[in-house]
Amino acid sequence: VKSPVCRPKRESFTSAMEVQGQTASMLAGGLASILIGHVSLTTILLLASVISAVMMLLMLALRVGSLPGSLVLHLDAAGLPDAWGPSRVLWRIPLIALGVTAMNAVLAWFLAPMDRFASRFVLGAALVVQLVAWVALFDFL
Repeated sequence: VKSPVCRPKRESFTSAMEVQGQTASMLAGGLASILIGHVSLTTILLLASVISAVMMLLMLALRVGSLPGSLVLHLDAAGLPDAWGPSRVLWRIPLIALGVTAMNAVLAWFLAPMDRFASRFVLGAALVVQLVAWVALFDFL
């Protein structure tokens, strides 16, 4: 007996991602051009990670009510669902991303006096974690 997979329609998902991607790119480009001359790269990386996590929390807060009560959380090798959970488990995604950002910020703070590149590298890694978290979140929204 196959269980129904509760996923939103891909058409609305794609169009929403296009609009959000274009808006985010436009805002990020404008903000970067203004900030790059006045603010350090370390500050920009840290702010970008924190803003991304806050935006993720806000987006989830706005859309969690429209999700079904039970979501497929894992698929087996054959592509059949084998783990389900309530929609509230999605809160783990932005919270983990925010936690990684906080840990990387502390690590960057300790690394900065010894090696500026390493400090910026771990802050950049926090942005990569944010990107992966966004992909995971968009898969459910």
